[in-house]
Amino acid sequence: MEDSDMGSLFTSFNVGVSGLHAAQSGLHTTSHNLANVKTPGYTRQQNMQADKMYQVHKSTDKGLMQIGLGTKVDAIRQIRDHFLDKEYRLEVSRLTFYDKQFETVTEIEDVLGEMEGVEFNNALTDMWAHIQSLSTDPSNVTERQLFISGAESFINKAYDVYTALSNYQTGLNLEISKQVDKINEIGEKIAKYNLMISQAEASGLENANDYRDDRNLLLDELAEYTYYVYEEDIDGKIQVYINNAPLVIEGNSYHMKCEQIDEDTPMYKPVWADNGYGDVYRLDEAYSHEKKTDTGSLLGLLTARGNKFANYLDMPVKPDREDPKYNPGGVFDQNAYDLDYKKFNDELKVFNNTTGNSILTKIETQFDVLIHNITTMINDILCPNSTVTAAGTGTDANGNTVNFGAGAKVLDVTNCLVGTDDEGTIGEELFARKGVSRYNVLTVAGPMTDANGNTITQETTDANGNTVYKLYLYNEEDPDELWTQYSIRDLEINDKILANYSILPVKENPLAGHTDVYSQQMYTDMLSFWNNKTASLDPNILTVYKYDDYYDQMVGALGTQGSVWYSILEDQIVETEGFEDKRQQIAGVSTDEELVSLLQYQHAFNAASRYINTIDEMLQHIIERLS
Repeated sequence: MEDSDMGSLFTSFNVGVSGLHAAQSGLHTTSHNLANVKTPGYTRQQNMQADKMYQVHKSTDKGLMQIGLGTKVDAIRQIRDHFLDKEYRLEVSRLTFYDKQFETVTEIEDVLGEMEGVEFNNALTDMWAHIQSLSTDPSNVTERQLFISGAESFINKAYDVYTALSNYQTGLNLEISKQVDKINEIGEKIAKYNLMISQAEASGLENANDYRDDRNLLLDELAEYTYYVYEEDIDGKIQVYINNAPLVIEGNSYHMKCEQIDEDTPMYKPVWADNGYGDVYRLDEAYSHEKKTDTGSLLGLLTARGNKFANYLDMPVKPDREDPKYNPGGVFDQNAYDLDYKKFNDELKVFNNTTGNSILTKIETQFDVLIHNITTMINDILCPNSTVTAAGTGTDANGNTVNFGAGAKVLDVTNCLVGTDDEGTIGEELFARKGVSRYNVLTVAGPMTDANGNTITQETTDANGNTVYKLYLYNEEDPDELWTQYSIRDLEINDKILANYSILPVKENPLAGHTDVYSQQMYTDMLSFWNNKTASLDPNILTVYKYDDYYDQMVGALGTQGSVWYSILEDQIVETEGFEDKRQQIAGVSTDEELVSLLQYQHAFNAASRYINTIDEMLQHIIERLS
């Protein structure tokens, strides 16, 4: 027998050995799959077999005669669909975002007391009842005292509600900080696995599948906290980006940290600590499904919380064409109206992207609008304002000169109510701002009247018997200074009225021709204004409500929004479970399928063994014949 024939037999022997090794590797992989059926994040593995090199036996012009050298395990790959991974992680991210929105709604409902039956609506009803009782008999001392105590209870309950809302906002700092730390921790682990995978696969002899499973599990977990995009480089390293800023680059991870939004707002925002970028998220833009900014529990928290303690000034007010300022002299000023309407539209865009985008700040704004409107309505009836017709100057109690312009608001001393004390005190509002009095009382040179001819200066006599004229200049609300605003956070009952109920304005003004007459009309006007439709819940909607309906609609809209988010949440659960089921159909381990594979590899192993035995017998026969 020729050497080439003997060589072919030995080659055939090696072919059988390669089959034996391939089957053995398949048995190992299948056993590994079965052992990890219940391992979280495990991805089913599969042997990829390929032909070894071919040996050219003969070459002719017709082609090549080749002899195969057997089979080899080219790779042990993971059976995983990366498209399904990305879709699953996106849906998980949306699920956690809307979960935080719905969770916030339930917290607000608890604050408002709707779930315990201690509704703030009771405080509204009680306040209205006290006004009604006083309107029937303003001379009744008991009714006046009840009215004052009822107003105090009303403002205290309002303050408690608003404080609970703002405390909930700042209380989210802890959860935000924990989530930022968790994202940093996950980023560090992903970077660590990047290096481990790269090192394990550097030889090209194996895939670090178990390391990849651990890393994929981290990517799934990261999706719960924030949406991100990622890509894998040729070395098997994952690069992770959040809003175009890197979280993980190869073996390096970058970190977030929490910073206070500003010195006046104790709420946290996440910023990048060490990659050169600033804020992690844009908080001045409404969340969007199309832009995928309705994603991640961290952004969900920030969105639900908002970026400030909101108040009534955050609600843009559409200009009213019937407002007297647009009709000077009975002629409509279109330019002035158009300018104000443009300003309203600009403010509306800001509202929709910030205050109106957050359920907490939106509720704070709506609630403060209600309290502001009620308190200023009552104050304006007790202390009605007029305007001066020309600019002038006066001297305040500290001897300082104060300038005022034409159109400045002043107390209408002729038509305002007076107290029951001996001095007939005027100008005492019921709801006061903690930082500033309602009026700056100025001494002016002489009597002054408004455009209607009503006297707007109070004539008194000083200690020397000289006639003095006092002008009550209204301290306007400054949008930039909280202490000047009739906002819940800065409201209290006038401490002078608390100390002496007799200065509560309940009598008609003697300057208007009334003597010792209690005013029922003024308190009847309060009831009338209470039932007027004056306040809007949303600047995007034209509907306005009276005070009782306003609160009911506010709570109802909150419940409706909660129902919408709960519906989205349920849909997201279905979507997430659907993608997870699809992932598991591909990546999950099926015991039945693996048992079939186990039998196949066992048969292959047995076949390779028999093949080797056959070649061995042939070699033995040849050797014996040649000996």
